[in-house]
Parts: sequence; structure tokens; C-alpha cells
Amino acid sequence: MNAFKRWIAGFLFSVILITAAFMGVSYIHSGQPALVLAADEQKPEKAPADGEKKDGESAPCPECPACPECPDPAKVVLQGLEDKKKSVAEASEKLAKEKKELETYEAQIDEKLASLTALKKQIEEDLARLETQKTAKEKEEAAAFEAKMNRLVKMYTGMKPKAAAEIVNKMELSVAYEIFLRMREASAAQILAFVEFEKAAKISERLAFRKR
Repeated sequence: MNAFKRWIAGFLFSVILITAAFMGVSYIHSGQPALVLAADEQKPEKAPADGEKKDGESAPCPECPACPECPDPAKVVLQGLEDKKKSVAEASEKLAKEKKELETYEAQIDEKLASLTALKKQIEEDLARLETQKTAKEKEEAAAFEAKMNRLVKMYTGMKPKAAAEIVNKMELSVAYEIFLRMREASAAQILAFVEFEKAAKISERLAFRKR
């Protein structure tokens, strides 16, 4: 450990001797101590005055003499306002266009609704007309059927009961029922007395339920 300290001390002493020798040589050649030169080298450079050009620096632009790298704040604000104004104008134009398209669609929808309303009215009128015609036709058919039945009733009533019964035996049950429904009870009873028993029973049963 003592040997290491002695080595350090010797090394520092050698450095001091070399430094002193270097300063002496510098003083002889330049006439001033090297330490003064070193101090001069460490002094900061003098800041150039406003408007002066530094070495290697480009001249400021004429639009921004104070700061060559920064734009004029007033111009920046004005440019921002112009951009905002342009954006607002474009948005307003877009909204106006969309509003016009919506108005066109609305007009088309109103037109279609009017057409559908007129079509609905026409269909309702046609259905009412068909219903009226159907009712009139049904009434005509019912009147014709009633007239036909009345003629048959008159014809069978004027016949002898036995002869009328022979015809009734060959009739469909529904037709025979309609004829006896319109006959007087006395005439119907005389004819049914000669009608086949099973058929006469069915006709009598229907007439009974109808009278209820």
C-alpha cells in the first residue's frame, strides 16, 4: 500500500514538472503565459448585435427580421382565421346542399303519399261499387229463386196430393224442403201423407226446426 502511494506521488510530481516545462516553452515563444491563452480560449464569444450576421448563419427573411425561423404571429393568426372561415363556408355549403336534397326527397315522398291516398280512395270506391253490384245481383237472384219456388208451390198445390207426392219422392231433399216451406200447412200435410216415410220425416224435421 505504501509502495502504491509512493508511485502516485511520483506520478503527480512528474505531471507538475511537465506542465511547468510546457508553460515555460510557451512563454518563450509567444511572450505570454500559456495559462492566459487557455483562459482566452475558454472565454465565451461575444454575442453579435441585432442585425449582425453570424459566421455560417443565413440572413433572416425580410418578412420576419426579428426571428428568421419563426413566422409573424399576426400572419399566423390571420391565416388561421382564413382557414377557419374557409372551413365554415365549406360546411355551410355542404349543409345547404344536404338540406336541398332532403327537401327534394320530402317533396317526392309527399307526391307518392298523395298518389297512394288517391289509389286507396279509388280502391275503396271500386270495392263499394262491387259490393253494391253484388248485393243487387244477389237480390235479383233471390227474387228469381223466390218466384220460381212460388210457381212450384202453386203448381204442386193444384195437383192431387198423391201425384204431387210421387214427384216429391224424386226431388232432392233441399228443393222439396224449400217448396214445403212455402206451402200452407194443410196442403203440405196432404202431400206428405203420400211421400216416402223416410223422406217425409226429414222434410218434417227441417220444417219443425225452421219454425222454431
